[in-house]
Amino acid sequence: MTVHLRELENHPNQIAVSKIDSFVVDGAFFLDFSRPIEIYRWFGVPNRWFGFAVGLFVPVIHQGEQVGGFAISIHRSDPHFADVLALWKAHYPSRNTPPATVADGMTIVADFGRQFPNDCS
Repeated sequence: MTVHLRELENHPNQIAVSKIDSFVVDGAFFLDFSRPIEIYRWFGVPNRWFGFAVGLFVPVIHQGEQVGGFAISIHRSDPHFADVLALWKAHYPSRNTPPATVADGMTIVADFGRQFPNDCS
């Protein structure tokens, strides 16, 4: 699934991410620049140290979370693969904006499942 990136009106200076065509109202996920991105490489075998970058594990944070705990995968064939890498170079490490209202765990899990259905399994 293709990644969609957008700056939401109510959350300036944060980049919302979703793998569906829309963003869940009051349940958006943002790129979490407080945690490092993981680059998966290929050089005969998959590894994390050397070779061609073939995928990313990108940390995301729910708008109602203080500390993020989820990550999504982005394959090299995704049109925003290079954009995400460039954003991490520009913004990592950064502090998270504290949420206006804290969401409960079940809501966060449900919102993640809706916006990233392939990353839930």
